[in-house]
Amino acid sequence: MALLTLALAFLAGLVVGVRVLAALYGPLDLWYTIRTAWPAVVRRIVVWVTVAAVLLALLRGAPRVAFVLGMAAHLMVHVATWFLIANTFPRKPAPTAIVE
Repeated sequence: MALLTLALAFLAGLVVGVRVLAALYGPLDLWYTIRTAWPAVVRRIVVWVTVAAVLLALLRGAPRVAFVLGMAAHLMVHVATWFLIANTFPRKPAPTAIVE
């Protein structure tokens, strides 16, 4: 039963980590319409950060550690994927000057 609790806390950390990071990307995603979308952007950030904080406050001991490890694991996978994609695919070549 304890292993199941730890696994569920880890998975909850992954899910909440995804949602917090998605909420933090909200201003970038909606920058073109930020004048009208800012209440929704702020609301998403506040809600998901609050959910993470409440879960951290409620969990004690090993489940709290598993939850934090789940959130950290998602962040590490996200950053590693970004580095992998940035270094695997070639960038577009810069425009060259036309010399006649």
